[in-house]
Amino acid sequence: MSDDKGALKKWVRRLNEEEFPLFAHTARNIASLSADDEASVNELAQVILGDSAMTARVLRMANSAYYNPSSQRINTVSRAVVLLGFNVVRSIALSISLIDTVLTGGRHDAALGELVKSFHAAIQAKEFSSVRNTPNTEEIFIAALLNRLGVVAFWCFPYGKDTALIEAYTVTKEPAEAEKDVLGFTLEQLTSALSKEWQLSTLLMGALNHSDTRDKNILDIGRGFRLANSVEQGWDTNPVLLVLKEISEDINRPLKAVKEMAYDNSQKAMRMIEQFGIQIASQFIPPLPQEVAPGMDDLETKTDDVVNLQLDILRELSTMLSEQVDLNTVLGTVLEGIYRSLDMDRVVLALIVKKGTTLESKLALGDGRNRFGELFKFPLNEVDNVFTHLFALNEPLWMDRKMRADLGPLLTPEIYNVIGQVEFFAIPVCVAGKPKGVIYADRSLTREPLEKHAFLTFRHFCEQANIAFTILGR
Repeated sequence: MSDDKGALKKWVRRLNEEEFPLFAHTARNIASLSADDEASVNELAQVILGDSAMTARVLRMANSAYYNPSSQRINTVSRAVVLLGFNVVRSIALSISLIDTVLTGGRHDAALGELVKSFHAAIQAKEFSSVRNTPNTEEIFIAALLNRLGVVAFWCFPYGKDTALIEAYTVTKEPAEAEKDVLGFTLEQLTSALSKEWQLSTLLMGALNHSDTRDKNILDIGRGFRLANSVEQGWDTNPVLLVLKEISEDINRPLKAVKEMAYDNSQKAMRMIEQFGIQIASQFIPPLPQEVAPGMDDLETKTDDVVNLQLDILRELSTMLSEQVDLNTVLGTVLEGIYRSLDMDRVVLALIVKKGTTLESKLALGDGRNRFGELFKFPLNEVDNVFTHLFALNEPLWMDRKMRADLGPLLTPEIYNVIGQVEFFAIPVCVAGKPKGVIYADRSLTREPLEKHAFLTFRHFCEQANIAFTILGR
């Protein structure tokens, strides 16, 4: 074991001065910025714009399907901050800076491997935390991404100690003991020291210090890494299933749904990693189990089936209206059409009641429909909210990231606590131009992005509800 008590400080100083100066500079600048400070938005843009290569890559990522599912073209950094949010752009820039440092370093396979697993863990942690409506999911992403920074830094710049450490790992059960024997410190200690040196993240420090095992954010990060590490041996191994069961119990979702979310998260991570310029993700993230891995023929068949289902239900609605079937039956069919053909997780028809003072669920379909229907009850006469705004405009609403930035204050705590931080469609139901209620739909469980085609089809179904109220309403 090294007897140099300053071994860790010496290693940090060398990394800071010789290998990571650009990342350290960028990380300090970015980590110190706050989304609550208007000046920070301009500073973030300046940090990014100061590097033309980073500017191009930030915009490339900002226009990717993961960050920009609505495909609104983003041509400037300022626009990226407006559409995606300060924290998202900050995490993109920090990710690019870290990747560039690793790719221009020794490019040890182990460094890239750790980076891939860190990205995978970060996506899993971020996406599962969003199910709990955690407001700071980007902080969780950054803390998870940098959680193995010391490991990445060592394998990228091992200073001739890599062979000795590999040998020590083979003869010592505890990795931390092997690291102390060879280096005089553990790689987790190196991560902690670098985080303090570069002032990266208080959440990261909490995760490294294991300060509060009750902290859901820290638990998310830990589970993300357990999943990313154990899944290398396959999706059906016991360690993977154990993590997924823990997540299932924590977020109160069926194990099957959690598995599907984890599969989807892994594919998001694969695409993101490749877009960032690392082409070895498939070595560390295995393919999906055969039963959930669709081929092109399956995708084409599914698309055809969805289109046919939409047309069949719309034809059925036309027949019901011509035959003047019971209004509730027609409205139930409208909601079923939205729920089934657009792959929605929650669909609600809510009506204005109590002399126009309350919006209250009349019919709900999907995930936790009974409970969600009971909670979907909001005042219309106390303060302005997203639904009073909807009725005032009398136009369909697609609440995506951009719209949330514009209308965020109208998502009152009462509404946010019920709906959560999800994209959704909403449209007023009117009779003779007068608001009667609203139809609401989201994908709260799968977190799949909403698309333009789905919005147009949603509007088409809702038009049938308006016609039904006009023809069949009493």
